[in-house]
Amino acid sequence: MKRIITIATTVLIVLTMSKMVLAHSHFVGSNPSDGEVLTESLQEIVLEFDGNIEQGSYIDLATTAGEVVEVQDHIIEENMLTGALAAPLENGDYDVNWSVISADGHPLEGSFSFTVNAPVAEPEVEEQEEITEEPAETPETTDEATDQDVAETEEEIAADEANEGSSSMMIILIVLLVAIIAGGFFFLAKKRK
Repeated sequence: MKRIITIATTVLIVLTMSKMVLAHSHFVGSNPSDGEVLTESLQEIVLEFDGNIEQGSYIDLATTAGEVVEVQDHIIEENMLTGALAAPLENGDYDVNWSVISADGHPLEGSFSFTVNAPVAEPEVEEQEEITEEPAETPETTDEATDQDVAETEEEIAADEANEGSSSMMIILIVLLVAIIAGGFFFLAKKRK
């Protein structure tokens, strides 16, 4: 009789344990998956389990440098946990840490990583480079124009000075000539008397 009770108790314990083990939720997969390289920006992380999960389950997201990325909402739908992101992810490497509570109250934790490598639009950068290059050319042109203007101004001043010098000389010669003529008339007029 003791044997029958021992065997019945053992069978009952094994059945109870197997039901408890079956009640635990197990991680099935994720989007993005571990090690995946995404070529598009990401706006949510989805985890899937083989059993239902309870409220209190969450996802933490950070860059591999340790910068925390905000997960705005945690949505739990039966065996799915979705973490909606506040903003699309920038290019870089990310680490995901998750913690869920299975239907039987058993906690589960895990982590994985992924990379975002989406194409970056470059037209804005090209426009900025073009804008930057144009002003750089303008000062060179201005410097050349300024040097040319200075050279022309110096030549004009030299020409004006030469003209003034010859004008001054001409005036002096005319005054001397008038003085000589006047002196000559004066001298002749005096001799006649």
